[in-house]
Amino acid sequence: MATLPLNLICVKLRIGIKFRFRNTTMEIKKILIANRGEIAIRIIRTCKEMGIKTVALCPQKGEEENFLETKLADEYYFLEEEGILGYLDQRKIIEIAKRAGVQAIHPGYGFLAENGNFSDLCQKNNIKFIGPRGDTLRKLGNKIEATKIAKSTGFPLLPGFYKSIQNEKECLELAKKIGTPFILKAANGGGGIGIEIIEKIEPKKLMAVFQTLKRETNHAFGSDQIFIAKFLPNPHHIEIQILGDGRGKVLHFGERECSVQRRNQKLIEEAPSPFLDKKLREKMSNLAMRMGQSLKYENLGTIEFLVGEDKKFYFLEVNSRLQVEHPITELITGFDLVEQQIRIARGEALDLKQKDIKFSGWAMEFRIYAEDALNNFQPQAGIITKYLPPGGKGIEIHSFCQPGQKIFPYFDNLISKLVIFAENRKSVIERAKRAFDEYLIEGVPTLIPFYRVLLENKNFLEGKINTSFIEKEGIIQNLGEKYPKIELPKEIKTEKIIGEKELAVFLARLYQNLKKEESKESETSKWKLMERLQMLFEE
Repeated sequence: MATLPLNLICVKLRIGIKFRFRNTTMEIKKILIANRGEIAIRIIRTCKEMGIKTVALCPQKGEEENFLETKLADEYYFLEEEGILGYLDQRKIIEIAKRAGVQAIHPGYGFLAENGNFSDLCQKNNIKFIGPRGDTLRKLGNKIEATKIAKSTGFPLLPGFYKSIQNEKECLELAKKIGTPFILKAANGGGGIGIEIIEKIEPKKLMAVFQTLKRETNHAFGSDQIFIAKFLPNPHHIEIQILGDGRGKVLHFGERECSVQRRNQKLIEEAPSPFLDKKLREKMSNLAMRMGQSLKYENLGTIEFLVGEDKKFYFLEVNSRLQVEHPITELITGFDLVEQQIRIARGEALDLKQKDIKFSGWAMEFRIYAEDALNNFQPQAGIITKYLPPGGKGIEIHSFCQPGQKIFPYFDNLISKLVIFAENRKSVIERAKRAFDEYLIEGVPTLIPFYRVLLENKNFLEGKINTSFIEKEGIIQNLGEKYPKIELPKEIKTEKIIGEKELAVFLARLYQNLKKEESKESETSKWKLMERLQMLFEE
């Protein structure tokens, strides 16, 4: 096997703390990873350290060079379908799992990670799904149901009507009652899709927006449930990481601030939050644990909040899986969260108290997408011609990239996560600046220049951030002034990744095909996928 690039060197966690577990009931010797890219590699690393064999997936024969996980896993199998289709084919994945003789499947994030039916299908086939139970995933996957559970556990809610709006007449009536600004939101939406902010009530326009939203979300998610709630301008987006053993024991691992976003999707996450005080942090964490306890939650989960400048906070949603941004929590606590997922899946009960989880230092994660920030963050596909990641103390690179790496148009275009750890926030930012000066990626546009500009912003340096930060601070304008648009060499061709409307059409067909259990040879066009289908299920 060829020498691996620097970014694949496994970085040990800062503190070698292990959970104390008891009552092991299941032996897991081999795990299939039903995912790809950096998260597949991340899971493989932990499995190797635990002495567990791994099975990777690859879409088709001949594509192994672009799926590094096939080199790092103990074995791999072909899905025999182009692009994302195989990763969504539940029966195919189960078939491979049986052939490989695995005891468990780790879904990573995205794809089938929050699919309750897939969790059930694993159970029916005597394969452990490393994640919550199917009924829990279904309850929390519907934002209306999740909000009802949150309310019953004592969470503050934004004013709203948390029920499915039946028709245009009811939509207009509720809109007048709640007042502007308000938000229309898909109960089963995700990834920034299925959201409409309304700042002025114009009956005809509102009816049109409502009908369009219902139609598009039905196509995309197989559900046209829409609810209405008050819109909170410029909030902080803060989440609490929890871990439950499925028996009622739930711990929290602190918060992550995820307020720097584009298109309602996270770009930078940090832990701890520069905004929360000790009292507010404790209150939010206790509520998150209480919700987990009420569900007898099993495995990792993230309870998400919106927090106003007045420090009033409101329930947003639950992400019932390993999060993209989990590494920053690992760095400030010293715990390997993937290891804890596997231990919980084996049936081990937590023998640890909340006071035993200590926090130290500061960490940030920067999501590096193959996107053109000067062109409305338009995703791009192409081939990475040069790749040299940064290194040194306090820097982790979570990536699958290497020179010659193809960036496909039908996968999520997250190509790397730069994770920085230091003693305090100021030191993290200085280290991040150095890392971005060292990071070299050529062949496709990336967000590296965008982050270089953002890291010079005075309000960011002071921790004054919210979900409208990029727009309000004029980051894109500053980027255009400092880094005028550079044309790629003629021999390097990039492909625009498909837009959300084309995605809705694709998903409509895919959903119907899965529902009717049609044969593999569907008429669905396998190439015409969205700019980032995976991010429907990942934020």
